[in-house]
Amino acid sequence: MASINLEDLEEGMVLSADAKDANGRVLLRAGTALIAKHLTIFKTWGILSADIVGVSREDVEASHDKELDPVALEKADEILKVMFKHTDLLHPAIAELYRLRRIELANSPGKPQ
Repeated sequence: MASINLEDLEEGMVLSADAKDANGRVLLRAGTALIAKHLTIFKTWGILSADIVGVSREDVEASHDKELDPVALEKADEILKVMFKHTDLLHPAIAELYRLRRIELANSPGKPQ
């Protein structure tokens, strides 16, 4: 179980933990299967992620990597290795910044530079 980003949530996924807003108010209970209306509610209330049964962050990242050019990902990693050399990649915020920049570099029209 891991916290999955809102953009990676899909209908049919099942919550493994309650989905709460910033004030701690429960919007959906654990065990609820997501439908389109729930995803809209998450966007409305500023829910950025949810814990999903049987899906890990690594699973989601691996599926994204399959959609990208492996050579572009390798070049992006080379660039990011230098950019992030003085950071703690285990820190969740830094790891997320790295992930987002990696996708951006791999998707850039001219490919990573």
